[in-house]
Amino acid sequence: MSNKVIVLGTMHDSEGECNASSLLQIVHEISPNTIYFEATEAKYPQMLKAVDHFNPPEIQVLRKIEKESTIKVKPVDLDNDPFDGRLEAMLELFPKHVPDYKYASLIQRNESIRLGFRFLNSSDNDKINRDKAAMERIFIDKVQDDFLMKTYSDWLEWNDQRENYWISKIHEHCSNKIGTTVLLVGSAHRIRLKEKIVKMKSQYQSTADWEFNYFE
Repeated sequence: MSNKVIVLGTMHDSEGECNASSLLQIVHEISPNTIYFEATEAKYPQMLKAVDHFNPPEIQVLRKIEKESTIKVKPVDLDNDPFDGRLEAMLELFPKHVPDYKYASLIQRNESIRLGFRFLNSSDNDKINRDKAAMERIFIDKVQDDFLMKTYSDWLEWNDQRENYWISKIHEHCSNKIGTTVLLVGSAHRIRLKEKIVKMKSQYQSTADWEFNYFE
Protein backbone atom coordinates (compact mmCIF):
# COMPACT_ATOMS: atom_id res chain seq x y z
CA MET A 1 0.00 0.00 0.00
CA SER A 2 1.41 3.41 -1.01
CA ASN A 3 1.23 6.44 1.25
CA LYS A 4 -0.26 9.71 -0.02
CA VAL A 5 -0.53 12.98 1.92
CA ILE A 6 -3.03 15.42 0.39
CA VAL A 7 -2.40 18.94 1.69
CA LEU A 8 -5.62 20.94 2.11
CA GLY A 9 -5.02 24.61 2.85
CA THR A 10 -7.61 26.47 4.95
CA MET A 11 -8.04 30.02 6.24
CA HIS A 12 -9.23 29.22 9.79
CA ASP A 13 -12.44 31.22 9.26
CA SER A 14 -15.87 30.12 8.08
CA GLU A 15 -17.11 32.51 5.39
CA GLY A 16 -18.83 32.01 2.06
CA GLU A 17 -17.63 28.87 0.32
CA CYS A 18 -14.97 28.33 2.98
CA ASN A 19 -17.36 26.55 5.31
CA ALA A 20 -17.47 23.31 7.23
CA SER A 21 -20.00 21.70 4.89
CA SER A 22 -17.76 22.22 1.84
CA LEU A 23 -14.69 20.99 3.69
CA LEU A 24 -16.49 17.91 4.97
CA GLN A 25 -17.61 17.07 1.44
CA ILE A 26 -14.01 17.31 0.21
CA VAL A 27 -12.81 15.06 3.03
CA HIS A 28 -15.49 12.49 2.19
CA GLU A 29 -14.46 12.62 -1.50
CA ILE A 30 -10.86 11.88 -0.57
CA SER A 31 -11.89 9.29 2.03
CA PRO A 32 -8.57 9.32 3.92
CA ASN A 33 -7.53 6.86 6.58
CA THR A 34 -6.02 9.64 8.69
CA ILE A 35 -6.34 13.42 9.01
CA TYR A 36 -3.28 15.27 10.30
CA PHE A 37 -4.20 18.53 11.97
CA GLU A 38 -2.35 21.73 12.87
CA ALA A 39 -2.74 21.38 16.66
CA THR A 40 -0.87 19.96 19.64
CA GLU A 41 -1.99 16.74 21.26
CA ALA A 42 -2.68 18.68 24.48
CA LYS A 43 -4.76 21.45 22.87
CA TYR A 44 -6.70 19.37 20.34
CA PRO A 45 -9.25 17.97 22.87
CA GLN A 46 -9.77 21.50 24.21
CA MET A 47 -10.48 22.75 20.69
CA LEU A 48 -13.11 20.06 20.17
CA LYS A 49 -14.87 21.02 23.41
CA ALA A 50 -14.84 24.79 22.80
CA VAL A 51 -18.12 24.81 20.84
CA ASP A 52 -19.25 28.14 22.34
CA HIS A 53 -16.33 30.22 21.06
CA PHE A 54 -14.05 28.26 18.72
CA ASN A 55 -15.60 27.07 15.45
CA PRO A 56 -13.30 27.33 12.43
CA PRO A 57 -14.40 24.97 9.62
CA GLU A 58 -11.59 22.50 10.34
CA ILE A 59 -12.73 21.99 13.93
CA GLN A 60 -16.37 21.71 12.93
CA VAL A 61 -15.42 18.97 10.47
CA LEU A 62 -13.19 17.15 12.95
CA ARG A 63 -15.97 17.13 15.54
CA LYS A 64 -18.17 15.32 13.03
CA ILE A 65 -15.34 12.99 12.01
CA GLU A 66 -14.64 12.05 15.63
CA LYS A 67 -18.32 11.24 16.24
CA GLU A 68 -19.43 9.71 12.96
CA SER A 69 -16.43 8.28 11.10
CA THR A 70 -13.68 5.70 11.40
CA ILE A 71 -11.15 8.21 10.04
CA LYS A 72 -8.36 8.74 12.54
CA VAL A 73 -7.37 12.28 13.53
CA LYS A 74 -3.75 12.89 14.49
CA PRO A 75 -2.67 16.33 15.83
CA VAL A 76 0.90 17.03 14.73
CA ASP A 77 1.97 20.44 16.06
CA LEU A 78 4.73 21.55 18.43
CA ASP A 79 4.02 22.51 22.03
CA ASN A 80 5.08 25.71 23.78
CA ASP A 81 4.08 28.50 21.42
CA PRO A 82 6.61 31.25 22.27
CA PHE A 83 4.40 34.20 21.31
CA ASP A 84 2.38 36.24 23.79
CA GLY A 85 0.53 38.87 21.80
CA ARG A 86 3.61 40.16 19.99
CA LEU A 87 2.66 38.18 16.89
CA GLU A 88 -0.84 39.64 16.59
CA ALA A 89 0.49 43.17 17.05
CA MET A 90 3.17 42.63 14.41
CA LEU A 91 0.80 41.15 11.83
CA GLU A 92 -1.55 44.11 12.23
CA LEU A 93 1.26 46.44 11.15
CA PHE A 94 1.57 45.11 7.60
CA PRO A 95 -1.94 45.95 6.28
CA LYS A 96 -1.94 49.17 8.31
CA HIS A 97 1.28 50.58 6.84
CA VAL A 98 1.60 48.78 3.47
CA PRO A 99 -1.34 49.58 1.12
CA ASP A 100 -0.45 46.84 -1.37
CA TYR A 101 -0.37 44.30 1.45
CA LYS A 102 -3.83 45.34 2.58
CA TYR A 103 -5.11 45.14 -0.99
CA ALA A 104 -3.58 41.70 -1.54
CA SER A 105 -5.13 40.45 1.70
CA LEU A 106 -8.53 41.79 0.63
CA ILE A 107 -8.33 40.05 -2.74
CA GLN A 108 -7.23 36.86 -1.03
CA ARG A 109 -10.13 36.92 1.39
CA ASN A 110 -12.75 37.81 -1.21
CA GLU A 111 -11.60 35.05 -3.56
CA SER A 112 -11.56 32.57 -0.69
CA ILE A 113 -15.13 33.50 0.20
CA ARG A 114 -16.22 33.29 -3.44
CA LEU A 115 -14.35 30.17 -4.57
CA GLY A 116 -13.65 28.37 -1.31
CA PHE A 117 -11.00 25.72 -0.81
CA ARG A 118 -10.30 25.43 -4.52
CA PHE A 119 -8.84 28.94 -4.43
CA LEU A 120 -7.00 28.44 -1.13
CA ASN A 121 -5.20 25.47 -2.72
CA SER A 122 -4.41 27.18 -6.02
CA SER A 123 -1.30 28.67 -7.59
CA ASP A 124 -3.07 32.06 -7.55
CA ASN A 125 -3.31 31.99 -3.76
CA ASP A 126 0.26 30.74 -3.49
CA LYS A 127 1.40 33.75 -5.54
CA ILE A 128 -0.44 36.16 -3.24
CA ASN A 129 1.19 34.55 -0.21
CA ARG A 130 4.62 34.86 -1.85
CA ASP A 131 3.98 38.53 -2.63
CA LYS A 132 2.81 39.20 0.93
CA ALA A 133 5.90 37.50 2.37
CA ALA A 134 8.11 39.69 0.14
CA MET A 135 6.26 42.82 1.28
CA GLU A 136 6.70 41.79 4.92
CA ARG A 137 10.47 41.49 4.50
CA ILE A 138 10.70 44.84 2.69
CA PHE A 139 8.71 46.56 5.43
CA ILE A 140 10.76 44.99 8.24
CA ASP A 141 14.03 46.00 6.55
CA LYS A 142 12.75 49.54 5.97
CA VAL A 143 11.53 50.14 9.53
CA GLN A 144 14.79 48.97 11.14
CA ASP A 145 13.21 48.44 14.55
CA ASP A 146 15.19 45.92 16.62
CA PHE A 147 12.20 44.61 18.56
CA LEU A 148 10.08 44.21 15.43
CA MET A 149 12.92 42.55 13.51
CA LYS A 150 13.48 40.11 16.39
CA THR A 151 9.77 39.27 16.59
CA TYR A 152 9.55 38.71 12.84
CA SER A 153 12.69 36.58 12.85
CA ASP A 154 11.35 34.50 15.75
CA TRP A 155 8.06 34.04 13.92
CA LEU A 156 9.76 32.78 10.74
CA GLU A 157 11.94 30.44 12.78
CA TRP A 158 8.92 29.13 14.71
CA ASN A 159 7.02 28.41 11.48
CA ASP A 160 10.08 26.67 10.07
CA GLN A 161 10.34 24.46 13.17
CA ARG A 162 6.61 23.67 13.09
CA GLU A 163 6.60 22.72 9.41
CA ASN A 164 9.67 20.51 9.84
CA TYR A 165 7.97 18.86 12.81
CA TRP A 166 4.76 18.20 10.83
CA ILE A 167 6.73 16.59 8.03
CA SER A 168 8.77 14.50 10.46
CA LYS A 169 5.73 13.24 12.38
CA ILE A 170 3.79 12.50 9.21
CA HIS A 171 6.67 10.59 7.65
CA GLU A 172 7.11 8.68 10.88
CA HIS A 173 3.41 7.76 10.87
CA CYS A 174 3.46 6.93 7.15
CA SER A 175 6.16 4.33 7.73
CA ASN A 176 3.27 2.10 8.84
CA LYS A 177 1.87 2.00 5.27
CA ILE A 178 -1.43 3.66 6.03
CA GLY A 179 -2.61 4.70 2.55
CA THR A 180 -4.27 8.05 1.74
CA THR A 181 -4.14 10.81 4.36
CA VAL A 182 -4.97 14.52 4.58
CA LEU A 183 -3.07 17.39 6.21
CA LEU A 184 -5.36 20.29 7.20
CA VAL A 185 -3.22 23.41 7.52
CA GLY A 186 -3.37 27.17 7.01
CA SER A 187 -2.92 27.85 3.30
CA ALA A 188 0.04 30.19 3.88
CA HIS A 189 2.10 27.14 4.85
CA ARG A 190 1.61 25.48 1.45
CA ILE A 191 4.52 27.25 -0.25
CA ARG A 192 7.13 26.43 2.37
CA LEU A 193 5.86 22.87 2.81
CA LYS A 194 6.09 22.30 -0.92
CA GLU A 195 9.64 23.68 -1.05
CA LYS A 196 10.70 21.48 1.86
CA ILE A 197 9.20 18.34 0.32
CA VAL A 198 10.83 18.99 -3.07
CA LYS A 199 14.20 19.45 -1.35
CA MET A 200 13.74 16.28 0.70
CA LYS A 201 12.81 14.24 -2.38
CA SER A 202 16.00 15.35 -4.09
CA GLN A 203 18.06 14.17 -1.12
CA TYR A 204 16.45 10.85 -0.25
CA GLN A 205 13.38 8.69 -0.79
CA SER A 206 10.33 10.06 1.02
CA THR A 207 8.02 7.70 2.90
CA ALA A 208 5.01 9.46 1.37
CA ASP A 209 3.78 10.99 -1.86
CA TRP A 210 2.76 14.59 -1.08
CA GLU A 211 -0.06 16.08 -3.16
CA PHE A 212 -0.49 19.88 -3.20
CA ASN A 213 -2.77 20.18 -6.24
CA TYR A 214 -5.81 18.11 -5.36
CA PHE A 215 -8.24 20.41 -7.19
CA GLU A 216 -6.31 20.56 -10.48
